[in-house]
Amino acid sequence: MKTNTKTIVLVGVLAALSYVLMIFPKIPGIIPAFPWLDIDFSDVPALLAAVAVSPIAGVLVVLIKNVLHLTVTSTGAVGELSNFICGASLVLTCGLTTKYLFKNMLNKYKLLITLPIASIAQVCAAILGNYFLMIPLYGIQATANAYIIGGVIPFNLIKDVLVCVVFYFIYVLVYPKIQKRMY
Repeated sequence: MKTNTKTIVLVGVLAALSYVLMIFPKIPGIIPAFPWLDIDFSDVPALLAAVAVSPIAGVLVVLIKNVLHLTVTSTGAVGELSNFICGASLVLTCGLTTKYLFKNMLNKYKLLITLPIASIAQVCAAILGNYFLMIPLYGIQATANAYIIGGVIPFNLIKDVLVCVVFYFIYVLVYPKIQKRMY
């Protein structure tokens, strides 16, 4: 990762935007049985950082967003930990597959392959993170299997589809301008 002033500023701006998108707008109650699962678009700037700068830059955006959110949360950092695990797995997988696995394809075409791969990795991370960390830490009353099958999996699939579609269209519009100014 090229660490210069432009890169640091871009990561900072994308982290701030990601934090704002974590708070507003939210789509609440997508799954009525689990009303605390709100969809937000805060991973869109992190995906942009992962693809435009580096996978580590994308993870830094997710980390900074969650650290900032600790100042206004009531989850005792458990929600932020869950958000970091899920967001980092999505962003890191997308960034790594885009940069290294499909490096010879045009960016907008390789994203059509890498975004579904990243979504699968994120859903797997959400399942494992919820089963081993979030369910025990939150003490969710529902059984673990019912929560994961009825809440975690469908919620993350819906969220990933929305986030990835929004990201893809923003990327196609914004990426050429970022590249022109960065290098």
